[in-house]
Amino acid sequence: MITESDVLRLAQSHFSENTISWIEDLGNWVRHNFRVHFTDRKAVVYKFNTNKDWLDSSVHEFRVTEILEKNGLPVSPVLVVDDSQVEIEYSYMAVEQSPGERLDRLMRLKEDEEIKAMYRAVGKFYRKLHSIKGKESGVWANDPDQLFPVSPTDYLFENEIKGGSGAALVEKGTLSRLHHQRIVDVWTANLNYLKDHEPVMVHGSPFPWTIYLDKPENEWKVTHITGLGDSFWWDASYDLTFLIDAPFTFMFDPWRIAFIQGYGVRPEVRRLILYRLLQIICAVNNVYMQPKSEQSETWKQSAINAIPGLLKSLETTLK
Repeated sequence: MITESDVLRLAQSHFSENTISWIEDLGNWVRHNFRVHFTDRKAVVYKFNTNKDWLDSSVHEFRVTEILEKNGLPVSPVLVVDDSQVEIEYSYMAVEQSPGERLDRLMRLKEDEEIKAMYRAVGKFYRKLHSIKGKESGVWANDPDQLFPVSPTDYLFENEIKGGSGAALVEKGTLSRLHHQRIVDVWTANLNYLKDHEPVMVHGSPFPWTIYLDKPENEWKVTHITGLGDSFWWDASYDLTFLIDAPFTFMFDPWRIAFIQGYGVRPEVRRLILYRLLQIICAVNNVYMQPKSEQSETWKQSAINAIPGLLKSLETTLK
């Protein structure tokens, strides 16, 4: 367990020339996060990998940050990365606090015109992120050129659709066996189609709670994104599915249109529907560790109810 005293000790070591005013426990989302406030420099966020069963992504996230920065995308500067577990028993990283507010919070506060402007900015950001080309699709740990020997498409099909979340929802009675089998069938029929894509950098976790925006000089801009430990080389349409139909968010067509205007390329609907089925299964099974919300259960039921229509649309195209 990480305590504020642990964080204070580390911060005093790393920033000995600065004065710490207070430490804020931000809680857990993938990692246990703390924000250290100073009187004479920007705040620093420490991120600790406290789940020993998970692959540590501290160095991976640093490498992703390097790639994004090299390609002109805004990032939170990485100040410390340590996976030695010498100073403390957990791997961790420390990043400088960047400006901006989470998209999901802004969406609750702003008028529709402002939200559309934000989504145009989000579209521009992800268009640039998806312009970063990879040699081939695959997940990597610390070296972006050394990929695990399994296709992300095959992995998610086997471990989330056929098994994993798909099987769990059937077991709970949330998803009918018939609908589950139909999802397996349409994915089986489309595996080669999904694998036929240009490998690019994907965020992997492009949720409204990982995208931060600010409005300097009267124009919304993405200031940084979090959850970079999930980034890898794959199909841009995977990210686009989350951005056009954000999990645990009731989206409206004007927002989607604004995003596409900013993105500048019309997605392939067939890909979006296939990934949407995957997304629903994972989201309803709480894979995405979403923030607590009063509308979560309502959104889950709405997503489950959408499955028959999505399947019918795909099955019609396959005839």
